[in-house]
Parts: sequence; structure tokens; C-alpha cells
Amino acid sequence: MATSPSTALLMIGKGKLYFDRFDSGGLPTGLRDLGNSPNFTIQPTVESKEHFSSREGVNKKDMTVVLSAGLTVKFTLEEYDKNNLAMALFGDLAGSTINLLQTTQLEGELVFYGRPEYGPWFNVTLWKVSLKPTSEVSFIGNDWGKIEFEGEVLSDVTGHPSQEYGTVVEVVAS
Repeated sequence: MATSPSTALLMIGKGKLYFDRFDSGGLPTGLRDLGNSPNFTIQPTVESKEHFSSREGVNKKDMTVVLSAGLTVKFTLEEYDKNNLAMALFGDLAGSTINLLQTTQLEGELVFYGRPEYGPWFNVTLWKVSLKPTSEVSFIGNDWGKIEFEGEVLSDVTGHPSQEYGTVVEVVAS
């Protein structure tokens, strides 16, 4: 295993993205391959409160307290699979028909199996993610269609008390 500094730790990321959409009762329905996803990102978020001393002419920051911390995700799907379209249109499936706007809540487990072109391999499991579509679903156009999502990683302390948000695991390539 390489350690910093090392060019072996640079990465050109690739991999497969899966989603297990929870039903209306919060139960899993099965992990499903989302197809080609040209991007997948995770970003930590922090909300803090700053305090400034007013004892002199210029206020000076003397303390910062973290009020909340979380994680957000973003990804893009390119395959117009009926399940992906149902997610993007808050629908449910009845055979080959998508019934639109049947729910406004899209939650489930999000899993990424990394297989980068170059660099270290990581698998990501996020136990409970609340997603929302962030792009139009284009049925006419001159470019490849895409469906964009963003979401928040929610705590699942009941199901995973020691790792309530998820895990990132380095995988040794074989």
C-alpha cells in the first residue's frame, strides 16, 4: 500500500452506483444497479456559529462552535431505465407504466463500488439517503439525456449504531 506522498494515490475515478429504494414503510426493496453514472460526489457540510469580541475597535473572531454536520451527495444517471425515470419523476411503477408524483419522498441506501482507471479503490455505503431530482427529464434533445440527483445522508443510528451514516472502505485491487 502506498502512503503519501505518492503518485499511486492519484485517482481517475470509475465505478458502479446502486440504490435500494425504501418503500412507503421504510423497508428496503432491493439493491438495483443505476446504470452508467458519469459522476458521484460526497461533500461534508458544517453549520457553525461564530463569536466576535467587541472589546476593541475592530471585532475579532474569538470562537467558532459547530452547530451541525452532515453529508450531501450528487450524481448523474444517463440510462433512461423505467426505475430511474420513476425516481426522477417521484413516481411508482405499475408494470411498464410510471404513475407520476405518487410520492415526494425518495429514500434508500446508496452504494458505490469503485473501480478506478487509476489509483486506489474505494467502496462507499450510505445507509440512508434522502434524494431529490435536480434536473429536467429531457425527452427531446441533441445531447445524451441525463438525470441529476442530489441528496442528504441521514442518520441511521437504529440500524447501524456504530457507523450511523455509512462507510468508505479501501479495497485492495486483485
